[in-house]
Amino acid sequence: MATSITRWDPFGEMAGMRSLLDRFFDEGLPRTLHRPAEEFGPGTLGIDVVENGQEMVVRAHVPGIDPKDVDISIEDDVLTIRGETRSEEENKDDNYLRRELRYGSFQRSLRLPPTVDVEKASAQFENGELKLTLPKKPEAKARSIKITPQGVIEGASTEK
Repeated sequence: MATSITRWDPFGEMAGMRSLLDRFFDEGLPRTLHRPAEEFGPGTLGIDVVENGQEMVVRAHVPGIDPKDVDISIEDDVLTIRGETRSEEENKDDNYLRRELRYGSFQRSLRLPPTVDVEKASAQFENGELKLTLPKKPEAKARSIKITPQGVIEGASTEK
């Protein structure tokens, strides 16, 4: 009885895995970027990020929260917004027909581009909206470097 042996190709297996990951990032990721915050799960803060030529602006709606209950930090170019919503005293005699208000802690982190000047970041809080303004760094001025032909000394006469 003849037995056939098939050579296993580990690189073929890895190519299949790469194809699967490529498909996930091409098809799966963009849809999640446009979902409402509640679909990311409890404790996730929904944000809008707008960038123009001068600055990057991050907005988050946090109605009913005292600004002192919100912590904003930037570490290693990662912006993190943390906070907590506190519930009112719950009365056991209340007969809730619907209860949708969420209470508890929330957090959102966002990697900032290297063009943001984190030292000049500022935050405003008005009418339940948190607005972070992150100015961009001044662009480095381009510098031109002249290339001289090899063997030619700058300023030397080329006449013979």
